[in-house]
Order: sequence, then structure tokens, then C-alpha cells
Amino acid sequence: MNTSETANAWIIYRLLPNFQRLPVAQFRSRSEAESSLKVIRQMLPNTELILAFEVGPESPTTEPTQPPAKEPNLPTSVNRELLKLFIISSRPVVSRVIHSFHRDNFACVSDWSPLVPTQNPGEVMSVLIKHLAADS
Repeated sequence: MNTSETANAWIIYRLLPNFQRLPVAQFRSRSEAESSLKVIRQMLPNTELILAFEVGPESPTTEPTQPPAKEPNLPTSVNRELLKLFIISSRPVVSRVIHSFHRDNFACVSDWSPLVPTQNPGEVMSVLIKHLAADS
């Protein structure tokens, strides 16, 4: 994740040895981050996770930040529902499913979190958070 991606974002990190941390998922709102952290902790009970608010560098010479882009093709009046997808399997299977979603125009590969090892050997996890129009 580069600096522009982490500017003012809530990030779930997996804690690793030697004070290292691995980003699992990133959110714009605290409530989304907390609810996702709760689900991830239920799925990976033996994994140390933390939630952090990352503040991007502020410089008087930088231009004001733009408001976050709206989801494409969703008018502001449409109710939106949050969808959270977790894929847990071997690295090749998770990668294949992510690329399949990309080919089907459901989600870009870059929309998924990095592959994070689980407590099971040979198993990884990736998370997608997406807003969809809610049906009335």
C-alpha cells in the first residue's frame, strides 16, 4: 500500500514476529473496519490482529484531497449495502478465484486485500469489501 492509499484509512493488521505487521484489509469508516475485524477474529481465532487508523502525511504544498469517489453506476439516492467476501484456501485457489471475479467484472484484482497466511499451514486468506445497490 502506498501513501495515497493509506491516507486517513482504518487498516486491519496481522501482527507478526519482530514487531512486523501485515495489512489484511483497509476501510474508510471505523464501523466497517470494526465489524470486519470481528468476523476475521472469529474465522482466525489464534491470529493476532489489530485495528489502526493511518493518517497520511500532510504538507502545506500538497493539493487538498478529493472526496472519495462514489461507486460507479450507483446514484446517491440508491440504498447501498455492504458486502464482505472472505476467501480462505491454498494460495493458488485463492488467486484463481480472485482472477475469476476480475474476468467476470465483479471486482478488480487490486480491490482484494493482500494474501494473508492463516494459522493453518499452506492456507491463505483475502478479503473484499464492496458496496452494492440494495434491492427494494
